[in-house]
Amino acid sequence: MNSNYENGKKLFQETDGAGIQAVIHALSDVSPHISRYIIEFFGQVFNNPVLTYQQREMIVISALTSLGDTPNQLKWHMNFGLKVGITPNEIIEIATHCIPFCGAPRALNAITVAKQLFAEQNIEVNIEDELLHSVGERRERGIAKLQEIDGKHGEAVADSLAEIAPVLAEQIIEFAFGEIYSRSGLNPKQRQLVTLGALTAQGGCEPQLHVHLNASIRVGLTRQEVIEALLQCYPYTGFPKVLNAINVAKKIFLT
Repeated sequence: MNSNYENGKKLFQETDGAGIQAVIHALSDVSPHISRYIIEFFGQVFNNPVLTYQQREMIVISALTSLGDTPNQLKWHMNFGLKVGITPNEIIEIATHCIPFCGAPRALNAITVAKQLFAEQNIEVNIEDELLHSVGERRERGIAKLQEIDGKHGEAVADSLAEIAPVLAEQIIEFAFGEIYSRSGLNPKQRQLVTLGALTAQGGCEPQLHVHLNASIRVGLTRQEVIEALLQCYPYTGFPKVLNAINVAKKIFLT
């Protein structure tokens, strides 16, 4: 076997030996080659220290949440995320963060998957509605957060909607930034990694990726980390969506 396979086996032995054995067993009679692909992929990408195990699984959970039709795989990765250090509260926050990018129904489906996983493992999660008593400050908070995260790119998006869809512009400011981005459950770098995973999985979001790739650099992610985040998505979203995302990054970073 090649080194990626051996690295993948070692990773699973250290973190989730029983989980990967269940996957291998389920595929052994009809497609043993796919279990090898899975192990090789983990051995390749997780061996790259540019992103931590936790960061990689945050990206995967957001991508699968955004896809919306992979509950079994989402549950597996939520469980793997717990094993590599993501907290239950962070899993719920990842799903919450995806609402502006993939919609509430897919985020709710992801939270349902998480609730099932937590119930099976007797994990209690108590998340407060921390902004409940400051709803009246949404707009001011949103403008400040938009400036912090997106700078002039975010303002340009809001300004471009002012004449034709001012309500949408206000929702971007008040909800996406005044609520979602203002929650404390994830730090700015984590939120941008989650955003990149969600937008890449959606596909057809190249203008929004342009804004959020710039935002990722603005909050402190390196170019190498950003590219690695996009590459993390290809086994889950397919090559075309990741190629499109990489092309957006290429225009930003190489021009």
